[in-house]
Amino acid sequence: MLIRIPIIKIKLYLLVFFLTLSMLHSKDVLAESILKDTEIIHWVSRGESLHKIAKRYLPLTEELTVGDLVEKIKLLSGIDGSLIRPRQRLLIPLVRSSPLAAKTVPKQIDFEAKGIYLNRYTMATQKVQRLVEKLIAAGGNTVILDGKDMSGMLSYPSKVRLAGEIGANGSPVTRDLAKLIHYLHERNIHVGMRLVLFYDQLLATEKPELVLRDSITAEPLVDNGKVAWVDPSHPTVQEYNLAIARELAEMGVDEIQFDYIRFPTKKNIEYAAFGPDGHSTPRDKIITDFLAQAQSELAPYEVLLSIDVFGIIAWGRSEDIEMTGQKIEDLARHCDVVSPMIYPSHFHRPFQGIANPNDQPYLLVSETCERFARFLTNSHATLRPWIQAFPLGTNNFDEDYVLEQLRALKESEARGWLLWSAGNKYGVAWKALSQPKYVIPDGETISASLLLDDLD
Repeated sequence: MLIRIPIIKIKLYLLVFFLTLSMLHSKDVLAESILKDTEIIHWVSRGESLHKIAKRYLPLTEELTVGDLVEKIKLLSGIDGSLIRPRQRLLIPLVRSSPLAAKTVPKQIDFEAKGIYLNRYTMATQKVQRLVEKLIAAGGNTVILDGKDMSGMLSYPSKVRLAGEIGANGSPVTRDLAKLIHYLHERNIHVGMRLVLFYDQLLATEKPELVLRDSITAEPLVDNGKVAWVDPSHPTVQEYNLAIARELAEMGVDEIQFDYIRFPTKKNIEYAAFGPDGHSTPRDKIITDFLAQAQSELAPYEVLLSIDVFGIIAWGRSEDIEMTGQKIEDLARHCDVVSPMIYPSHFHRPFQGIANPNDQPYLLVSETCERFARFLTNSHATLRPWIQAFPLGTNNFDEDYVLEQLRALKESEARGWLLWSAGNKYGVAWKALSQPKYVIPDGETISASLLLDDLD
């Protein structure tokens, strides 16, 4: 009699067979795994922990984080607490024979993104799912995740050679970035990946030959007590960041977002000679040429390319452009989205006739957007600002403070919005978006039912 076995089970049997073989080749191994229906029976070996076991099997399960899988294993195996012992029997809820592969969902350049930033610590926790549900309830459709933050650490296990050499991928918060991207795509979320480029504490520490130096003392440039700025003109620095961008594009993200795509706001700094003539080159040309190279290398992947820039650059002051290298009219020709960081708290007082910018969120956002729109006239780039969703610098941060910024954007040429909170605390923003007076573009008032149950 011919017995038909589903292909998924055959693949899982083969997987377990090879897992078992690999374990038997190691010394003092007591663990083995056996397929039972859609679960794996795993016997614990010496030195294993629930966290280590969950991390190993995570790509083959439905759970999004290691913490989620640990709790599922405990539930299935009848475990209280977190202690396990050698030869203990655990049930692992496998549902696939190979890891998921995410695929980029291409968007039009003028796609109206409405989103939030999620740092690399949030990415590793169940908080991701809570925040995503609140974002969706608020009419949002975008998350910007950390690929590389200001520390220089990567959030995922990169295969870029230099990342491994300096230890940037030594503590990835997510072992399965593709699964996270896939989960967000299933929720119809546009996935952007933020890369902090030239402020990189780890690269500056591990490769001192790449740091920016004071042109007078020849000492490494110190910013807030840290040596963190690497040379934007150095080929190694550029290729390192481009390699990470290409890798993330291949992993299925929808957008690559460059942050700290600039020089520091210091005058006396030395940087590598740039260009075929070997002579010093203006900072704005260095930054623009780098972005043009990124645009060329990312073109085959159909991802959007966006840049974060200083809000004050909208005033076009030559000293700001010369120091940072952010010349918007040139940069806009080599990216899809320009995202100025329009945080009222980050403008000094008084500013351009505004006595206290912190107290004028509508006016500041409105004026800044109008000025940026002029710079983008001769490009195809979309204006999509970051706005303030944190209380720093103001005594009246509440839902009206956020609403004033959103109203200014709706009356400007901006397409959508991004909310910034470094600690991912969006309670005030959820309250703002749940107000009956806030109406999303399709004319439907947002329901407050989900947004107000948990203000994180």
